[in-house]
Amino acid sequence: MKKNIKITDEETIDLFVPLEIKRRGGAAMIIVAKNADKEDDQKYFDEKMIRSISRAYKWKVMIDEERVSSLAEIAQKESLGASYVSKIFNLNFLSPKIVARILSGTQPRTLKLQDIVIKEMPDLWDEQEKQWGF
Repeated sequence: MKKNIKITDEETIDLFVPLEIKRRGGAAMIIVAKNADKEDDQKYFDEKMIRSISRAYKWKVMIDEERVSSLAEIAQKESLGASYVSKIFNLNFLSPKIVARILSGTQPRTLKLQDIVIKEMPDLWDEQEKQWGF
C-alpha cells in the first residue's frame, strides 16, 4: 500500500493512509484497504474471543474428567444460561487453524465472536475457514 507523505514545513508532516472506519458490535474498527501490504497488518488480540475459546476448552476438560455430567450442570455451576454455555462450548469444534490465528492475533479484523456463535457452524474445517475469511 502506498502512503503519501508530504513535509509542508519543519513542524508539519502530512500522512495520507486510505482506510475505512466501521462500527461492529458497538466498537469502531479501522479497516485497512484490501491492497495493503501484509507487513502493514498489525496483530489484533480479541480478548472476548480468546476468553470464550479458553472457557470452551475448560468446560470440555470438566466433562472429559467427569467433574460435571452435562452442559446444563456447567451452566448451573457458573450461573450462566444453558443456551450461552452451549454456544460457547461449540467453539471446541473450530478448525485448529482458526483457533491458532485467533490466539496469535492474526485473524481477520472484521471477525467477531458473535459471527461464529450466532450462525450455524459448518462441520468441515475447510468450510469454516472459507466462511470466516481464513
